[in-house]
Amino acid sequence: MAKELPPRYNPQGLEKKWYPVWENEGYFSHEKKAAPRNQASFSIVIPPPNVTGSLHLGHALNHTIQDILTRYHRMKGDATLWVPGTDHAGIATQNVVERLLAKEGKKRWEMSREDFEQRVWQWKAESGGMITHQMRELGESVDWDHERFTLDEGLSHVVKKVFVRLYNDGLIYRGERIINWCPHDETALSNIEVEYKDRHGKLYSIDYPLLSADYNHETDSLRAADFITVERLTVATTRPETLFGDEAVAVHPEDERYFSLHGRYVLLPLLARPIPVIADSYVDKEFGTGVVKITPAHDPNDFEVGARHALPVTRVMDDNARLNEKAGSYAGLSREDARKKVVADLEEQGLLSAVKEMTHAVGECYRCGTVVEPVASLQWFVDVKPLAEKSIAAVETGKIRFVPKRWENTYFEWMNNIQDWCISRQLWWGHRIPAWHCEDCGHVHVSETEVLACEKCGSSRIQPDPDVLDTWFSSGLWPFSTLLSRDTKELDAQWGSGKPDSELLRKFFPTSVLVTGFDIIFFWVARMIMFSLHIMEEVPFRDVYIHGLVRDANRQKMSKSKGNVVNPLEKMEEYGTDAFRFFLMSILPEGKDIIFDESRLKGYQSFANKIWNTARYIWLNQEESYVIPEQVPQNLTDADKWILTEFNHALERAEESLAAYRFSDYAATLYDFLWKSFCDNYVELSKIQFKNETLVDGTRFVLNSVFLKTMQMLHPVMPFITEELYSFWNSEDKKIITSDWPVAFAVSDERARENTAMLLEIVYQIRRLRAELQIPVGEKIRASAYIPSEEIREILKGHAAYVETLGKLFTLQFPDAKADGVKAVLDFGTLYLDVKEFVDVDKEKDRISKEIEHLSKGLSAVAAKLESPGFLERAPEDLIAQEKEKLTGYTRKIEEMEELLSAIQG
Repeated sequence: MAKELPPRYNPQGLEKKWYPVWENEGYFSHEKKAAPRNQASFSIVIPPPNVTGSLHLGHALNHTIQDILTRYHRMKGDATLWVPGTDHAGIATQNVVERLLAKEGKKRWEMSREDFEQRVWQWKAESGGMITHQMRELGESVDWDHERFTLDEGLSHVVKKVFVRLYNDGLIYRGERIINWCPHDETALSNIEVEYKDRHGKLYSIDYPLLSADYNHETDSLRAADFITVERLTVATTRPETLFGDEAVAVHPEDERYFSLHGRYVLLPLLARPIPVIADSYVDKEFGTGVVKITPAHDPNDFEVGARHALPVTRVMDDNARLNEKAGSYAGLSREDARKKVVADLEEQGLLSAVKEMTHAVGECYRCGTVVEPVASLQWFVDVKPLAEKSIAAVETGKIRFVPKRWENTYFEWMNNIQDWCISRQLWWGHRIPAWHCEDCGHVHVSETEVLACEKCGSSRIQPDPDVLDTWFSSGLWPFSTLLSRDTKELDAQWGSGKPDSELLRKFFPTSVLVTGFDIIFFWVARMIMFSLHIMEEVPFRDVYIHGLVRDANRQKMSKSKGNVVNPLEKMEEYGTDAFRFFLMSILPEGKDIIFDESRLKGYQSFANKIWNTARYIWLNQEESYVIPEQVPQNLTDADKWILTEFNHALERAEESLAAYRFSDYAATLYDFLWKSFCDNYVELSKIQFKNETLVDGTRFVLNSVFLKTMQMLHPVMPFITEELYSFWNSEDKKIITSDWPVAFAVSDERARENTAMLLEIVYQIRRLRAELQIPVGEKIRASAYIPSEEIREILKGHAAYVETLGKLFTLQFPDAKADGVKAVLDFGTLYLDVKEFVDVDKEKDRISKEIEHLSKGLSAVAAKLESPGFLERAPEDLIAQEKEKLTGYTRKIEEMEELLSAIQG
């Protein structure tokens, strides 16, 4: 049956056609049809998207980058593994299911823990596969045989093993510390799960009555007014509702103003409870009055001060951020209502000396936006400082490379100031902490397997720890845990007594590169490095490629509230997945934020159409049975040799760009070569050569071989259209996805490249002047080229037929002296066009002069704005950038107009 290349490009049809073929035939697998052809290996693990989520623009960008690298290395013949998977997303998933239960009139705490977990698994089975379906729509060539879920049996087993190992190594402990508490989700959060945002607030100055020097806290009971003096110590706080947990007021030990007060007592307002005046170097004696309240249970710094002075830790809020019984008559009030009542009562008692409006940073839960509450709580922690030291060294010594390199500074800054990581979460969905508590003696037993009796006292009254692990704990094991067996018995054998070992680990670990956004360097990247170095004694990956965030055309961050969120699936449907993928790479600057400009996306849809139409031109100008000869024909023209040499240069640039993770350079190289060099120039030259019977074989060879090699070079970023077009030139059993990455042509002729570049420069100048002077497309004109070099002149004479055809000329003359007419200066001479038949030169000069004057006024206005200090200080960055773009546009247009005016004046 004859193959017919359809006249119209239908991207949706190709996507539905080819992905099932690739997946079902095993082309994504490292051990099936995509078997390696050399000893090198390439591996990459996908940053596991939340099981609750759907494909957003950030995913599309991140996954396209990974797919390009994976397809490229597969074509290079490397053993290639791209591991897909999803994250169980503890808080997010639990919230989703709780909302579903609420619609049914149910609440989580009305169910048993086991029933709730079963309901979550049911939800996952019914709707948790959305993201994997969408990954297929994007064309991701992940090895689905190795798909993992952070809560699957094998990975859960690894989590237990790592927890026990870290505990036995003294790196996990349970203790009371100040943690961040989310009252909405009712769970602890790690420090980096708190986002700080500026909020309007007030600074309250509260007076604490000073008790007399003869008051003895050990022996005296506090009788009404017996020991109260007229003196007061004033402290400032933004959170007066926490004063019920105050256990001291502190001054600096070197602050002379308060030497006499060391060891004295003040009366805690509202509760009339004596608390001591302590001296601690934590206090900044230059700030305010030099006196601060110490609330150990509700402030991390106060907690440390309290520990140094053996102060009680009095928590005055419950898990819902309501005041508890320690607050006396204020118990039961929300923290917001309590603040209002406390302030009112302090004012009534004459203890509120000042209130000052202010803006300050307030911590919010990164999931739900609720203001977090710092509270003292008994939690599980990782002692990360010993792990961080080795992780810092791994980057400093070059074992791990950040691209761009400047992100190393961000990594170092955080790692050098790292705090212990709170890993326990008060949730039901997640990895249960493998610890058991004895109800009789209080002993805590950490074990991979269930504990039935206390190892210390023998009691069978054992309760499992109710908490689950922070989601990022299991994610931190992802690079090596996913390369271990799913079967727990086999996994036990792989683990052994030392570090884990498996065939996949030996072949693919460390992984080659991690592709991620800068926003999870702390959440994920650093933790993978720490865990891997400790457990595997090796880095988890060689390179970390950091990309920016996607912003809208006005450089604004995308958010639902702004209404500027882009659904990638809709854009893929509208423009085609290939065009969308190419667009994402073309707008990806190195290490900077990405600007989503849909007008450019439309342009790459045109690029896909251009590729398709070029394929049809080649296909329709030969027999279907045509086979590209193995030997290069002998009678190649300069134009043939030029495009072969241009391909070689493009191939070299593409490989260099991919090796350096310069994806926009890779895209630009392909676009410029395919659209400009091949389609716009060589295809047009080939039409002339096809009219010469002696040149047909060479032209056909060049058209086919260059086009197919370019499709292979393009395949990693535009997989669907390239696979479809490749199929027309090959049998059914040959697929571009498993074809070899192209190699350079043996023909490489720089002289032919220079010769063809000169003729194309002449054609370009003719076309430019024709367009600017609005000469009708079908009208031929006369032209002459004054070329001082006899050698170059003779070369161009041999190419005159190309110029005459492409430039719509009667003839191209080569005079010995300069000629009359509209001129264009060339690097190697001067071109003259005789246009007096079509252009009133005087009128055109006047028109151009007026246009230059108009543009100059616009340029001056924009330049004045950009030179104004007031504008630069007050205007947002995106507006300044827009004005700079205007300045560049005016400057470029004026230069073009002046060049045209010069050309007309001769």
